[in-house]
Amino acid sequence: MFLCILVLAFAIFAKSQSQCPNFIPLQPCSCNTVKDKSGKEFSTITCTELHSEDVLQSVLVACKQFSIYELELIDSSFMYLPHDSFVGTTIEVLSIRNSAIYSLSDSNVAFEGLNNQLHLIEVINCSYTSSWDWTQLSKLNRLMEIHVSESELISITDGLSTLQHIDIEAFVFHGNHIEMLEDNVFAPFVYLKRLALDNNQIKEVKRSMFPNPAKKLKILGLSYNQLQDLPADLFTNMPELKSLYLTGNPLSTISENVFKPVWDQLHLILFYGTRLSCDCKIAWLTKANNSKKYMHAECYGPENFRGRFLESLKPNELNC
Repeated sequence: MFLCILVLAFAIFAKSQSQCPNFIPLQPCSCNTVKDKSGKEFSTITCTELHSEDVLQSVLVACKQFSIYELELIDSSFMYLPHDSFVGTTIEVLSIRNSAIYSLSDSNVAFEGLNNQLHLIEVINCSYTSSWDWTQLSKLNRLMEIHVSESELISITDGLSTLQHIDIEAFVFHGNHIEMLEDNVFAPFVYLKRLALDNNQIKEVKRSMFPNPAKKLKILGLSYNQLQDLPADLFTNMPELKSLYLTGNPLSTISENVFKPVWDQLHLILFYGTRLSCDCKIAWLTKANNSKKYMHAECYGPENFRGRFLESLKPNELNC
């Protein structure tokens, strides 16, 4: 009986181990296998301090016989990611952190072989991201999310629109150095549900930058930029918008013309750390039904209102 239990235990251990390749010392990588709620096993490969395209290629060759869900590259540097290195792998999530990668590919196509698998690209604290060519991702038919945060991204250009045939649901460009957005940069992405542009240096947004109508957009993050005003039509044709983040911008008012199209449907609005002037221009808010939303907005002026929360104000207090 004991022997049967031992054999069974070894079989389970062997099965778990079989989900991970054996890396040689030149490949500074580790593998971790976990189970999801359904009991299905999947593995994550984490590689640290890779500085050679050839070594990366050898790592991916070792992965081809296994079901690898995620590849993490940390503290690494490459001139490019060899376009055909991913052929035969099963990677669905690519995470790159604290690294320097000059180009996503050595050809006009990146991540060949992952066309119908890769659904998330996550980039955090990486150099040379402004030189990346978005068109190299155009064959990734299942790509759902692109995250580039705390990196050297200065602008988002029309090159991104070459991905419009892909049903991308989320762009997260948080904590970069973005100053400029092209006029129609996100407009083609009609399936977009979440757009996070927080903690950048954006001075202007236009309605033309977003899908119209934005039938799927639920979350819009614009906090901690340099927005001084918002165009009157910014929130028109956004029937699903529920969460709006505007904290930390030098905005001075919450104009009825701008916000009225979405005000009743919003569940969350963050508007603190601004230059909000609590005067007659925002009196309409004190009369609106705000019972079903979480609103954090506070007055910057006049002096006698500074620090007061918007929901505490009465219409007869607000003068111009």
